[in-house]
Amino acid sequence: MLDDVSNYVLLYHVAGVQKDGGYHRGLSGFFSEDDMLQVPLTVLTKLSRLESPDQTIYIDENPSVFAARCMSHPESACMCMNGQPRLAGLMVLDLFEKSGIRVYYAGDLDPEGILIAQKLSQYYKGEFHYWHMETVDYEKCRSAEVISPKRMKILERITEERLKPVVEKIEEYGIAGYQEMLVEEM
Repeated sequence: MLDDVSNYVLLYHVAGVQKDGGYHRGLSGFFSEDDMLQVPLTVLTKLSRLESPDQTIYIDENPSVFAARCMSHPESACMCMNGQPRLAGLMVLDLFEKSGIRVYYAGDLDPEGILIAQKLSQYYKGEFHYWHMETVDYEKCRSAEVISPKRMKILERITEERLKPVVEKIEEYGIAGYQEMLVEEM
């Protein structure tokens, strides 16, 4: 296993069931203490599934948004992908799928963020929702950053109908929108 320690995911209020059927005490401890936890691949490989209190997980692309969500919604299970999904993030999705967890994913409203969202939606075999990735959200989180023509070409790869309206707005304005500007909304 390459990068078994440096390849990790951030979790909050998530319980892990080990392959022997018992709960992982480390994850349970952080859960009971209402603390965030960085979980490496080495730990994930010991698990047979992951659980959340209400069968739902809120996933953020951005670590600062993840931290704000954990503090403002302490009853919710949360996860942070920290940009491009790593193997650990995909393994976590597989472990959530085994428990029938509903995923709500929020990412940046720029070409790369939209592409990540589409790829995760295609990867996850369970119920998957885009969260705060609508045109109304884009209107609220537009930055001053102009998207280069090279980056705009990434939008041509978006085929997901649920993302098409926000893609059209991004193409119209040519400006990136960022999750951090929606923290209060989330």
